[in-house]
Amino acid sequence: MQQGGVRLHYLAWGTAGPAIVLLPGFSLTAHAFDDIGPLLAVGYRVLALTPRGFGESDAPDSGAYTINTLVEDLRTVLDSLHITRATLVGHSLSGTVAAHFALRFPHRVTRLVLLDAFPYFGEAGGDSVAALDPVDLPPFLGDTTYDAVARYLSRYRYVPWRAALDADLRAKSFADAARRRALTSAYIADQWRHPPDLRKLAVPTLEVCAVTSVSTEYPWLRPSDTQYTSARSYVTRQLAPFNRTLCQRFLATVPGGRVAHMAGSHYVFFTQPERTVQLLRGFLATVR
Repeated sequence: MQQGGVRLHYLAWGTAGPAIVLLPGFSLTAHAFDDIGPLLAVGYRVLALTPRGFGESDAPDSGAYTINTLVEDLRTVLDSLHITRATLVGHSLSGTVAAHFALRFPHRVTRLVLLDAFPYFGEAGGDSVAALDPVDLPPFLGDTTYDAVARYLSRYRYVPWRAALDADLRAKSFADAARRRALTSAYIADQWRHPPDLRKLAVPTLEVCAVTSVSTEYPWLRPSDTQYTSARSYVTRQLAPFNRTLCQRFLATVPGGRVAHMAGSHYVFFTQPERTVQLLRGFLATVR
């Protein structure tokens, strides 16, 4: 599919029923939802869109890499597929995109789901909390090949390693990674400059909050490791309380907003795909 000459990649599961559009977080592709897309598709038409700059979508050197660009890309895709209304599910950065879309086109959004996505993360002090992390992620020392990167990610970042993670990694171009990274880094800065006003959301909204632990944040650490105690202290005293504050702020800000808590890292839909689908289906069934 093309938007202004830019090809945008998407995946589809199911052909009938209300539309659900899955939007992956920063650096991820539509394949990140390969595990949950088919499970959601029973009774629904499910799409997953790869943002421009990532995976199999184009990454033009010219053009703005902004949240507004992603909103317009989403609108173009929905128009091209003749989808007038949809439930939007946005992870991380894409939660900001989905919220902006819902504010601009409320008549086109039936429900909004934010997967551990907090557009006010930076303003709330997220970077300061992250700076207190006492554990450094082990450096990547392998060649930039699929096998080397997969071994590293499956040990230090995404545990357990699932089919969706494999597909997401294979959809990325290692040869073009540096150029794309330089272009898409603009998304992060633009997100903090233009946060959505969540107070004005007029659609039913669910926030799925990750409940972190040492095992979700540092899957390679064992209780016998020297850094385990400091890691546990950080999670207990800084990270977990901060995450609870983010969720409480959502409830205090979003009119009629709902919160669901799920054990896992920031990538909860990777670690618990079945539970994620259960939460989404429950929200879709109870909100009319």
